[in-house]
Amino acid sequence: MAEKKGFEGFEPIFLETKADWEQENAGADRRPFLIYVYALDSSRLDIIATDYHFHTWERVVTVPELEDLRDDIGIGGTWSDFVEYLISSLSVGDVKLIMSGQLTSDSGAAHAKLIALKSKGLPRISFSLNRVINSSANDVMADLALSLFKACKKKQNEVVKERDHSTRLMGILSSERERNDSLQKQLDALSFLSKRKAPKSKTSDKPSIASDTLNNYDTMLASEMQESSEMPSVKDSQSVKISRRAAPVSRRAKVRGVSLQDTGDIDDH
Repeated sequence: MAEKKGFEGFEPIFLETKADWEQENAGADRRPFLIYVYALDSSRLDIIATDYHFHTWERVVTVPELEDLRDDIGIGGTWSDFVEYLISSLSVGDVKLIMSGQLTSDSGAAHAKLIALKSKGLPRISFSLNRVINSSANDVMADLALSLFKACKKKQNEVVKERDHSTRLMGILSSERERNDSLQKQLDALSFLSKRKAPKSKTSDKPSIASDTLNNYDTMLASEMQESSEMPSVKDSQSVKISRRAAPVSRRAKVRGVSLQDTGDIDDH
């Protein structure tokens, strides 16, 4: 599939430079020039250079013309690579405006050439410019001024948006810091309370130990009382002894009865 060639998404380029005159016009007035490069549509670039005084130059470059330029200077790669190289050369490279010849009517230059070099040793891009005069020049300068204002306004709006976004982020960051500080204070308070409660928990062990000792003592006392209750008392032991001693008495009484009865029988006889 063939690569689509055009200038979609081409951002306007504004730059300032001074004109270099050829030797015959070395003493000419060197006013700064404002250069403006933008896409007329997807297949054409418009290049404007003006000093808002005597000189205004313009050149409309088409895609086929740029392809020929690409072949002449020997830049390989894709079309997108070439457009990127062109933009870099015009925006951050060394850009010069070379003027030559002289018009007797207004002492202006007859020819002008825009040369852009991205860096030393790389291919040089060059465009011959056509002079614009009279009302056409006024229209070109007016359009350039309006475009420059719109570009500055756009940049200003972007800066404002970035500043507002930064302000919102700073507000969120400040809220998070306050929230973190509040949580840290709560954690510190809980840590302080836990440290204060720690000794009390140790002293509270003493009553529990004492109560355990008392409980053990009560248990021992209860067991001893139970054992003592199970043992016979002194009175009980005496009664037991008396009962044991009374048994022979009864037996003796029976013996006496028997003996008396026997003796009686004996006497009767």
